[in-house]
Amino acid sequence: MAMPRATLTQSELTRYLKAYRDAGIPVVRSEISRDGKVVIYSTEKQTDEVNNPWDRP
Repeated sequence: MAMPRATLTQSELTRYLKAYRDAGIPVVRSEISRDGKVVIYSTEKQTDEVNNPWDRP
């Protein structure tokens, strides 16, 4: 039985990851499902905490 055609090629994934790199976004990991869905995680944990002088202590 022949292997089914890939829904995502290596060159496509390379293109996605290079786009993140060129934009300065660090890639932590990526997930690829069998149907071709690609999820790219850019950070371990998103932090919205920024020291703002208007915030009360």
